[in-house]
Amino acid sequence: MADDFYKWFSERRLTRFGGARRLRIEQGRLALLARHATPPGDLLEIGPGTGSLVEPLTAMGWKYRAIEASPTLAGQLRARGVEVTEAWVPPFPVSDGSCDVLYADQVLEHMSGIDAAHAFASEAYRVLRPNGVAFIVVPDYLKERTFFWDVDYTHNFITTERRVRQLLGDHGFAVERVVRSIGASTGVARDVLAACAMLANIPGLDPLSRYTGTEDVLFRVRKNFFETLAFVGRKASARA
Repeated sequence: MADDFYKWFSERRLTRFGGARRLRIEQGRLALLARHATPPGDLLEIGPGTGSLVEPLTAMGWKYRAIEASPTLAGQLRARGVEVTEAWVPPFPVSDGSCDVLYADQVLEHMSGIDAAHAFASEAYRVLRPNGVAFIVVPDYLKERTFFWDVDYTHNFITTERRVRQLLGDHGFAVERVVRSIGASTGVARDVLAACAMLANIPGLDPLSRYTGTEDVLFRVRKNFFETLAFVGRKASARA
């Protein structure tokens, strides 16, 4: 695969607002993880991107390592002293039962199809120790609809709560928690934002944005209303 895979992501620079928003989102996800998995232990992150979770997870007491497909991003992580393997997944190039937490934030939807998604879930089960946790975050296609495809050209596998529950269940995971969020907002706050998001999808907005040169503004507005589902899946001691 070309070295410029995900070049647009590796070159992206967050604004001050975007950075603060991302920090709040990550703090919420780590708080959710902390309620279901307690360090010390081994944590494997799939698709760490710029590695924004390396220091927070290490500070929590986790022994951190990662698998990253982008040569550019993997190189940046190695320069920071992070243990990272450059590889496409699945499969995961790590040993059976070698981690206590598998963390994959918005990775599953990038699988090429149902076979790859099955392999991803199977590999997650394989590398986790008994009672280990798979922490998987995905977009909710049922809310995003066409924006699911437009937000990222590498989205392939449709993710909804029901589909991911079924996928994890088929591979031996008990889903302990699913949290819906828009940004850092959950619960009622998320519901209010979801209602507001409808205004960004009024018919006619897309052609209007093209005529007024505000396509990028409309994209950013929709991106800030993007909804995700965070799954906490517990590995059973043995498959049924």
